Amino acid sequence: MGKLDRLFKRSYYLNEKDDTEYFDYVRDFCYTDEFASMEKNIQHGDISVVQHIYSVSYISYRLGKKLKFDKKAVTRGAFLHDLFYYDWHCPDPSHRLHGYHHPTTALRNARILSKKVGTSLSEVEENIIHRHMFPLTIIPPKYKESILVCFVDKYVAIKEIFISSFPKTKERFFSDVNKHK
Repeated sequence: MGKLDRLFKRSYYLNEKDDTEYFDYVRDFCYTDEFASMEKNIQHGDISVVQHIYSVSYISYRLGKKLKFDKKAVTRGAFLHDLFYYDWHCPDPSHRLHGYHHPTTALRNARILSKKVGTSLSEVEENIIHRHMFPLTIIPPKYKESILVCFVDKYVAIKEIFISSFPKTKERFFSDVNKHK
């Protein structure tokens, strides 16, 4: 198993004692009602939006730290990149073309939530949120931190779809994860 796969697995059993620096960056957001409301929404396969966000933000944080990127911007931008409050799988006209539109929705929601918790978003964090769906959305990311999160988001999406699609793989993955809880 590669290092990225190990980070992906670790994202499923994160706790504040194990990685205080990571949680220092996201704590303001992760205990809000807005964030909690996304737990019921599915992202890929049968993985929740909340778990997807933890996976993308934790892997981005660890890679950003290793690459000496702006860790705070990488972590917070990744944590807020999918901040939308609906299940995009539900047949609803407002969810049409979700892949194209949700980065703008997430950025709007992230600005509102940031104000609510008494902080603001940096230009890099905003670019991470708004450009994470490249190349589906045609304007590319502007910063190295944005490019990193864009790639990590794709990696995590593929892992989630794969795990959800193959019951034996999922069973093996989650039995291993449950050992760490």
